[in-house]
Amino acid sequence: MAFILYGGIMKKLILLFFLCGTVYAQNYPYWFLFQDQVNCSKKIVTMIKSPTFYRDSAIGFAFRMGCDLLAKYTNVKISGGQAFWTTEAGVHSMGSHYTEEYDSALAYYYQEKLKVIDYFSDQQKLIVFSADPSLCSFNDRVKGKISIATVKQPRWVEELPNDNVFFYGVGSSEEYYYEISSWDRAEHNAFMSLARTAHSTVRSMQKKNMIESQDVFNEDVDVELQNVEIAERWRDVKKKVFYVLAKVKR
Repeated sequence: MAFILYGGIMKKLILLFFLCGTVYAQNYPYWFLFQDQVNCSKKIVTMIKSPTFYRDSAIGFAFRMGCDLLAKYTNVKISGGQAFWTTEAGVHSMGSHYTEEYDSALAYYYQEKLKVIDYFSDQQKLIVFSADPSLCSFNDRVKGKISIATVKQPRWVEELPNDNVFFYGVGSSEEYYYEISSWDRAEHNAFMSLARTAHSTVRSMQKKNMIESQDVFNEDVDVELQNVEIAERWRDVKKKVFYVLAKVKR
């Protein structure tokens, strides 16, 4: 009887732990979801797996990752392309190849200039916000936590913002086992979307036969982006899709 009672208690505790973890995992810092609204210069957000030990070392590692990412976002040249094959059955990717060139030494400059302004951690991830503290206004609202369930689908998920100041790019990702993989993939796709929006050329070669019409085309990208910014993030919990909106000045 005692063993059965103990087993029942353990099951309830495990279920409670799981539910709390699930709810907590849906909370994010305001600055993570609405990065563009944070009044800071040279800001960057990075995410890594939640550390088991040595939290300070993990924060330092994420900070250095952020400085390297910011170096790329400051000035990067992207070249390459992607091939597609279209038939009556649809569009099929034939592979892609891109190269990114940027001054990695700039990361060391940012390590001296920037500081960790805030961080957030739960069972799955550690998110670090870094910026120039002399040019950063970080109030309680920005530091606050927000439940993703309370955030409605942004308009930019289906329709890009249209203005004369910025190019915009949206990236999305399916849900992977590790949440950070989903966010990283969505951000990378948003970055590449910017590159295609800023400058891309399409070369097409049509082939026809008695059975079907085929069209093979290449999308070539050769562009230099400066001061790329991540504007917003959104997570569709029901459909398990992650979205990132990026922008760069025209």
